[in-house]
Amino acid sequence: MKYLVRVAAVMILGFAAAAALAEEATFERDLSLNGRAELTVATGSGTIRLTQGDGGRIHIFGRVRSNWGENDDKVREIAAHPPIEQTGNIIRIGARHQNLHNISIDYEIVAPANSFLDATSGSGSVNDDGVGADAKLSTGSGSIHASGLQGGFSAQTGSGRIYAEQVGNGDVKAETGSGSIELRNLHGALHAHTGSGTIKAAGTPSGPWRLDTGSGGVEIWTGDAGLMLDASTGSGRIRCDREIAGQVDSGKHHLSGKIGGGGPEVRVETGSGSIQVH
Repeated sequence: MKYLVRVAAVMILGFAAAAALAEEATFERDLSLNGRAELTVATGSGTIRLTQGDGGRIHIFGRVRSNWGENDDKVREIAAHPPIEQTGNIIRIGARHQNLHNISIDYEIVAPANSFLDATSGSGSVNDDGVGADAKLSTGSGSIHASGLQGGFSAQTGSGRIYAEQVGNGDVKAETGSGSIELRNLHGALHAHTGSGTIKAAGTPSGPWRLDTGSGGVEIWTGDAGLMLDASTGSGRIRCDREIAGQVDSGKHHLSGKIGGGGPEVRVETGSGSIQVH
């Protein structure tokens, strides 16, 4: 019995030693701009964090990690020669290191608010605090949290929550395979979809809105905007706080009609859940 205990202890120490061999290295770079930036950020496994900074400059901090000791040389090589490319105001970060095996790279980037932005993680969260015009944010698995996005934008995750706030006008697309969606201050068309989760959206529909979830409630705030509502649920209730004309109510699972004199179509669908219109 004592022998087995000693063997188990040796195995645990062995695994701990292997974990301790995991390497980590960091790097920093400052890039100068002479105009509006076109910024692309990609990581195969890792988080992306963007923060609004002054114009004319982009600051990049990267953290490279390996899961096992055999990648230590690669970690040091990446930190010494980070995957950053600049051609004028076109900045590409991580383009050559999206498919690294057992290596992750986290990025913390300070960039001008009006930068054209495309940020992608294969597995990891994307957090954006005020950076990006016509932004495209995506992750294979992880949450997306963004504020101060200028104009239209898209946010997509295979599995995770999406929260985003818009500045100005533009069409919005938000999709998640499984997770909630919350969108604020929208001024344009909208397409929001989740396979399973709640959807909340607030703004002024100046183009068609389409919101659908396989399972979950939907709640929208449209102020005094005119619109044509078409709401349906497979199992749940529909409530509309605003006055609606020409409404059709089929067993409390379908509601349609003109609100505020009419306007863009707002179509809301859920397989199972309630719908509320404020």
